[in-house]
Amino acid sequence: MKQLFLTSEVSGVAEDIRKKITAKNGTLKTAYITTPLEKGCENDSLDWSKQNRVSMEKAGFATFTYSITGKKLEELKQDLGNADVVHVEGGSLVHMVNQVRISGFDIFIREFIEKGGIYIGTSTGSFIVAKDTAPGLSLETYLEDGFDPKGMGLVNFLVMPHWGTDTFKESYSKMPQYAYHMKVPMIILTDIQYIWVKDDAIQIIDVPVKST
Repeated sequence: MKQLFLTSEVSGVAEDIRKKITAKNGTLKTAYITTPLEKGCENDSLDWSKQNRVSMEKAGFATFTYSITGKKLEELKQDLGNADVVHVEGGSLVHMVNQVRISGFDIFIREFIEKGGIYIGTSTGSFIVAKDTAPGLSLETYLEDGFDPKGMGLVNFLVMPHWGTDTFKESYSKMPQYAYHMKVPMIILTDIQYIWVKDDAIQIIDVPVKST
């Protein structure tokens, strides 16, 4: 069964996602793709990314760090082929999409999912599975002239993450210039929601906030 879990911020939903995945031999070997962090995050403390990683580990995902930058398709197959889960972190949409094309990651991940591998995306990781990622540029800090926003086309909609957060409030005001002519449906997510894709069906899941 084809399965993708598309999140706004995985830290708030990792435990709920983990409950929905059957682990082989009791473990979930997880490739933690950090490529989006390589551009546009130079002045960012990345505390949010650290929290994402910690939350996934606590939920039972056995992670290892990996970047697709500089890799070729055969290397991806060799390095990631025996993983149970591939998680793509948030960060630069532009840099990640560029590296997807250069490395053949789109070819790899399509085959990986078809063979039963699980894909999890956080923010940028959720953007890139769409056919057209252009509206995501409204939240982007790293831009390049002539950027082609075509995504991997694994789903027929686009996730727009971080709705309702103060950090992205101003960025969302820029979205109409990128999205007005979009022909692809957009789904806006808060940081405590995620989309569960099962074959051709999708489900939007709200995760209750734990009381402290």
